[in-house]
Amino acid sequence: MSRYEVQLGAHAAVVDVRLHPEGGWWVALDGADPVHLRGGAVGAAEWRLDGDGQHHSVAVHVDGERLSVQSGGHGLSGTVVDPRDRALDALSTDAHGEIVTPMPGAVVRVLVAAGAEVTAGQVLVVVEAMKMENEFKAPAAGVVEAVHVQAGSSVDAGALLVSVRTEEGA
Repeated sequence: MSRYEVQLGAHAAVVDVRLHPEGGWWVALDGADPVHLRGGAVGAAEWRLDGDGQHHSVAVHVDGERLSVQSGGHGLSGTVVDPRDRALDALSTDAHGEIVTPMPGAVVRVLVAAGAEVTAGQVLVVVEAMKMENEFKAPAAGVVEAVHVQAGSSVDAGALLVSVRTEEGA
């Protein structure tokens, strides 16, 4: 199941989506009973959704966390946040630029070396856990003091990946 936090104007919602065994998806809004939706793409960013005897044409454009939706002649814009990303951001960096992994996994890529200058949000290391690639990013601009892992190595939960001396912490 995938869970997303959606903010459209003043309305915040939690959307749970999982595959339906007969095709389509189960979709639940704010913990309500899930609705079985079927559908398919009818354009580059347009979908036809069928559920509960109703048909909807929905156009969706996502750019990072920004979301634009057009349905029934109404346009909405807002944000979508995958709570896993928020949790990784919160757990993976302490105040001193020590980037750690909250879960065990395998290091897929190391994208920096000691001495490299980095920008805030720059991806430093990618760790695969439970068949998902998780990007660990620089908390702020700074210089990489040390890289503690290498591609192909296994890491335990809490393992130190990269140390960054940030301009904020200098």
